[in-house]
Amino acid sequence: MHPFPVVRTSWKPGDTREVEAGRIERQTNIEYDSYRRVYIADGHEWIIVGQIAREGGKKFYILECTE
Repeated sequence: MHPFPVVRTSWKPGDTREVEAGRIERQTNIEYDSYRRVYIADGHEWIIVGQIAREGGKKFYILECTE
């Protein structure tokens, strides 16, 4: 893992990212469109494609950009 997080400024369909579960649950900088069942963040639509647990018991969701 890189010692400093890399901040991406552009995303395209198929790109993935890890987001801490608590951020999604609290909808911190992420909105959920229940009609289309997608998350909206950084001007793009995302779906959950997996989840992982990191050291310390933190849970992360893997999101994939769909638009």
